[in-house]
Amino acid sequence: MHSDIDSVRQILDSTGVFHPREVAVALELLDDNLAKKGQSEYNFIFADIVNTIQQAAIGYICYGPITMTESGYDIYWIAVRRDMQRSGAASLLIEEAQRRITEAGGKFVYIETSTKDIYKPAREFYIKHGFLCTATVPHYYAENDNKAVFMKIVR
Repeated sequence: MHSDIDSVRQILDSTGVFHPREVAVALELLDDNLAKKGQSEYNFIFADIVNTIQQAAIGYICYGPITMTESGYDIYWIAVRRDMQRSGAASLLIEEAQRRITEAGGKFVYIETSTKDIYKPAREFYIKHGFLCTATVPHYYAENDNKAVFMKIVR
């Protein structure tokens, strides 16, 4: 839905960590999902806040199977609106995604992120949820901006 696109843009923009080209890619994944009416390789789960005044998306996770693997899944995006961070929404999202991945036969979940200091909270979040940093790729995103690859076995 159009409101999902607006919500994803607002969530990502509010965090203050994503580059405009990253936001564009995130929106492309959602466009793919919407165009294929849920039959896309990109799956989305939204966390909403509902009260008597509003219902609004405060976070989301995007994940999907890794095509060239037997049972590997990528978590492409996880983000929570800045004013709702530390609310537990991200934990609920990652736990629900892992449940759905396991239900679909997934066994290995991967997440990648930058090693820049601004992404330290994300890396700590992944570790808190049982992910191990299994690889670092030097200068991946830019000079002196390495990629850290995290992995978790879910069964």
